[in-house]
Amino acid sequence: MTADESMLLFTRVLPDSRSVNKRQEDFFVSQKEGDDWLSAQGISEINSAMNEGAPSLSHDGQVLIFTACEIDGNWGAGRNGLGSCDLFFSQKIGREWSQPMNLGEKVNSYYWESQPSIAADGRSLYFVRGKSTAHGIKQQDIWMSTLGDDGYWQKAVKVKGEVNTPFEEESVLIHPDGQTMYFSSNGHPGMGGLDIYMSKKEKDGSWGTPVNLGYPINTHDNENSLLVSASGELAFFASDREGGFGGLDLYSFEMPEEARPNRVTYTRGEVYDALSFKKLGAVLEVIDLATGEIVCESMSNAKSGEFLVCLPVGRDYALNASREGYLFYSANFSLKDVKDLEVKELEVPMEKIKVGSKVVLNNIFFETGEYTLRRESEIELGKLVEFLQTNRHTRIEIGGHTDNVGSDTDNQKLSENRAQAVVDYLVKNGIDDYRLVAKGYGEAAPVAANDTDAGRRLNRRTEFMVVD
Repeated sequence: MTADESMLLFTRVLPDSRSVNKRQEDFFVSQKEGDDWLSAQGISEINSAMNEGAPSLSHDGQVLIFTACEIDGNWGAGRNGLGSCDLFFSQKIGREWSQPMNLGEKVNSYYWESQPSIAADGRSLYFVRGKSTAHGIKQQDIWMSTLGDDGYWQKAVKVKGEVNTPFEEESVLIHPDGQTMYFSSNGHPGMGGLDIYMSKKEKDGSWGTPVNLGYPINTHDNENSLLVSASGELAFFASDREGGFGGLDLYSFEMPEEARPNRVTYTRGEVYDALSFKKLGAVLEVIDLATGEIVCESMSNAKSGEFLVCLPVGRDYALNASREGYLFYSANFSLKDVKDLEVKELEVPMEKIKVGSKVVLNNIFFETGEYTLRRESEIELGKLVEFLQTNRHTRIEIGGHTDNVGSDTDNQKLSENRAQAVVDYLVKNGIDDYRLVAKGYGEAAPVAANDTDAGRRLNRRTEFMVVD
């Protein structure tokens, strides 16, 4: 289910004369309209006569990674594989899904890969790889791969820390907080069979000592396939315990406080052309302003322009959007005081690169009355350097603006010094000075009334404009 609970993806067992077993699993999707779920529709671009299962849907509903297994050399619908079960990738474009692609030999192997879990940062993929040892013991471990700058998944490695054992780990789930892992195992001290555990991410990136969720969640039978809501309060799992209807049954419970993830919420919006209002696909980065860490990378839908990202609360963030042929867009927003799952709505208008186009650099920061760049500004300045390196023939003006507090003369001088500080940074970082113009406007070009704090805050700004 997506983070905003508007889309539900599941597998359905269907009779199928094309299948070896005369039945198989396909993916179905239901959209929520008001309080009601609409009739589920099959994903025709992905479903085949073979089994498609163990899906992981990204929290924005734009990426699906799933498992397809080999039968008589066929992984379904002309798909090619490497092992008994492989992971495949599909991306949503408008309302349709792309043809699935094998994640390749850096993720898949001649063993068994399944049960993926995409992290909310969009760059981390966790999954289970299984094999039988020389002693006939079934071994399954949790692995992970990161998305490289080239857009391809990098060589998978076993997760660091105390999660994996010589026995079976499965049903890995990375919560949207990016710091809490849930999984099942029969290799850690437990109650018997597969039990559900929680592990927290350490500062060095390893995973800490797993905590058994305890009775009555775990029993001497098998518990697995945990699903935890974005709020962290409600959870669902499967178990073959006594008292069920047979096989694996579904159960729900309120997550104990000590096993809950960190609080998160989600931010959604759309990207569009500022002039034509055409919806755009763009690369999005969300950055923690305090640490400079990229906490999420995503893309808006290529046809609808929509995006959704899950983020931990209690922090201030910068948002950067980029697309070829356009000036990059920046914004900042705070989630310090939001309540759980309180939605932050954003609009991202983007300007085409042409003479006269300009963008407010919303993440350039100065102390009041000063022109020394604050450390948090380096994120935005780095994006500006990158833009100028990509567009090597573009010349820009850096414009400094103030509110009307203080004298005209002081504000004019302050705006000039702030613009020059940005130019100096760009030159220091390899941009030729002949491509840059610093200009101070003082308080002469307000974009809002100066009679409120909010208006004055908008007027205190740094812009860049294409001049050639």
